[in-house]
Amino acid sequence: MNFKVTAGALALALSTAISTPAQAAERLIFNCFFPPKHYVCTEFMPELKNRIETATEGRVKVNTPPKSLSAPPDQYDGVVGGVMDGALQFNAFIANQVPGIQFSLLPFVGSTHSEVAGPALWETYQKFFADKNEYGEAKLISVYASSGNELYSLTDEPIMTATDIGSRKMWGLPGVVANTLKGTGSSVVAGPAVQMLEIISKGVVDGYAGVPWGSVQAFKLGDYTKSATELERKLFQPTFSFVVSNAKWDKISAEDQVAIMTVMGADYAKWAGAFQDKVNTQARANMMEAGVAVHPGSKELENELRALGQPMIDAWIAKADEMGVDGQEIIDFYLARIAEGEAALPN
Repeated sequence: MNFKVTAGALALALSTAISTPAQAAERLIFNCFFPPKHYVCTEFMPELKNRIETATEGRVKVNTPPKSLSAPPDQYDGVVGGVMDGALQFNAFIANQVPGIQFSLLPFVGSTHSEVAGPALWETYQKFFADKNEYGEAKLISVYASSGNELYSLTDEPIMTATDIGSRKMWGLPGVVANTLKGTGSSVVAGPAVQMLEIISKGVVDGYAGVPWGSVQAFKLGDYTKSATELERKLFQPTFSFVVSNAKWDKISAEDQVAIMTVMGADYAKWAGAFQDKVNTQARANMMEAGVAVHPGSKELENELRALGQPMIDAWIAKADEMGVDGQEIIDFYLARIAEGEAALPN
């Protein structure tokens, strides 16, 4: 009788195991607003997917839609509004929601090496703002610092002085770049980088600023660009936030949350930056080979642009002070981490 009961229990257990499906993986829809063939979509997203799925042993699955689910400025809103679970957001577009991280976009505050700037940005933000809950209904899982931008001319005359900028109609990224260019007297067209080709190809502007060489190549601007002026320290370095909605993040187990953050955060920022540096170096070489002239910018031009950008730095410091943190200390810490990172790079 005991054998029969045991056998029956075993049969029942096997029947239950067969009829009960394994726990379904948590699926994370992670959006990419860049064009589908841009390296952010073709390289960054697969790397993110691989890291998260490997770290969670497949308990969290990541999928990226073939086309962006919302416009570039609306990535954060799309995440918290439930349009997608996660996204990459250009930080300038969330200046009102997340003022703290804007220090990374200030004029001449950054590095020519994305591999260095990304981890420095993550460390600085975590040190000074981790407890501020700036992202509200979203979880920041990593950051990305693109390469610093150059000044590009669409005419035969290179941009060598602030007067050269002021005499032109320029395209510039919204925020720091557009405001600095306006300070020279230039008539500025501002907008998302993904819309540059339409504006530039139609001859609407005479020059542009705010994007690195990699974007010149990715957005197919080389055919229209005659020259570039490179400053020793860059006017602007685009930075981005990788965010996941709290609603989705809370569905992920605490163990898997820790595993994800171990492979994201500063480590992913360093990987993405190193990839970006290679893209930028190769794109610069490609553009030069295609006939785009490169001119070194003078210290005088840099100083003039620095002076035009200083009010934006002062305004951000004042904003940070209102938040209860020392804005100047944050900038100094960020620049110090960048300097340490640059010093550690191989010659």
